[in-house]
Amino acid sequence: MALPKLGAAEYLPLDVLPLILQHLTDRRDLHTCAQLSKAFHHVATPLLYRTLDVRVTTNRRYQKSVVVHPSTTILHKPEYARYVRHVHENGAVGSYRPDLMEGCRQALRLCVNLEGFTWSDDSADGTNEVDLLAYLDILETLPLRELVIRTFCGLSDNAWAKLQEFTGLAKVSIWCMDGKPRILQGWSEKLGASLTHLELGRCSGVPASILISVLSHLPNLRVLRLKGAPSAAILEILTFLPHLETLDTEYFGAAALARYDDVPAASLRDLTVRTSSVHIQGFQQLWPWIRRLTPRESLESFTLNAFSTQGEALIPRPFLLDMAQTHRNTLKHFIADSTQLTLADIECLCTVFPKLETLSCSTDRSPEMALYEHAVRKANNLREWRMNLNSWLPSHVRVDQAQNAVIASGVRRMMLREGSVLRLIGMGSIIYRGGWVYNKAEDKVEFEVTSNVIQDSWD
Repeated sequence: MALPKLGAAEYLPLDVLPLILQHLTDRRDLHTCAQLSKAFHHVATPLLYRTLDVRVTTNRRYQKSVVVHPSTTILHKPEYARYVRHVHENGAVGSYRPDLMEGCRQALRLCVNLEGFTWSDDSADGTNEVDLLAYLDILETLPLRELVIRTFCGLSDNAWAKLQEFTGLAKVSIWCMDGKPRILQGWSEKLGASLTHLELGRCSGVPASILISVLSHLPNLRVLRLKGAPSAAILEILTFLPHLETLDTEYFGAAALARYDDVPAASLRDLTVRTSSVHIQGFQQLWPWIRRLTPRESLESFTLNAFSTQGEALIPRPFLLDMAQTHRNTLKHFIADSTQLTLADIECLCTVFPKLETLSCSTDRSPEMALYEHAVRKANNLREWRMNLNSWLPSHVRVDQAQNAVIASGVRRMMLREGSVLRLIGMGSIIYRGGWVYNKAEDKVEFEVTSNVIQDSWD
């Protein structure tokens, strides 16, 4: 008796399928997988419903907003609700489709395994906060671990009082464009044992002493993002956050060099600093401040967004050398798109940080590709190099095909240099990608460089 022919899915262990399908980022692909077979449907459906996101689109031609809400499906097939881990709600739903709100709340109650909830509301009058309060009442009954609130208006006292009833949260993110700064006063004490991820998008005007007091109750923080926080307080904050690994903060000038001299307890792995100045000299105290934030070997990723009205700031060579003394064996990613590095500085960076994998910065554009090749000749771990280029050509001059060929040839040499793992090079708006491909016609593997060049122009 002939055995039935098995499909490809039946040859794969079921416990392997989720590991494969979780890499699909397009929901349409997951939807296709869910229709292939019973095995694929069993695996793809939980992934499809893991995150529910409302869509609000506006038809400009008819001046009509269309709301697509997943609650309709959840109410139709309530068994899918047990797969839901994250829900993203939008205040616009109550504005455009108030008739859907009751169904939205009913669907949320069914999500008994919910871990994260995000509320977004860009209305300027705060009238949608009633819907937020209704959601918060439901969320109190669910095993919530993450709460994200992004609004244009600030949170009212009623909403803030309701939020303070939540305990056991691992992540809190609050970004409000208006209203009172909400920095967890009266709430941080309740979250101290559980909170590991905190984002506060409006700390401007809050005295450093109050911010320090609030954050002192959160010793388990691993990720901290602050906007508008006094720079002078950052050093002291780091002294009582021993587990902090990621810091995203701002620098507000020379006043940041406070009298506080204790060494930070935190060993940062990921540091992002945002700053601006009306003149380039305003960054002089920035460099020692950054060094004080990272006193011991730990930093893996450094991002600097520094803007000046007088042009791009030049990163001092001594700063690079000082950073290398501490983080030579750990730094892998250096992102400084809005600051300037000479090609000699880039060569220095690639030399003193041998594990560098990602580099993004501004530099001078040169017609000599050999200068770029020389700059990264020692970067044996560099995989991605993006450059904002200061043009050496007038804006009206186009690069001809011969010049494009020279550039492509130089890019290819950098990627195929012995010991090189460089596979992405960005020069201005043009991205070159390299990789090994199979040439079926000649039955061999070849290295191919492709780019997003549409016409023979860099401008």
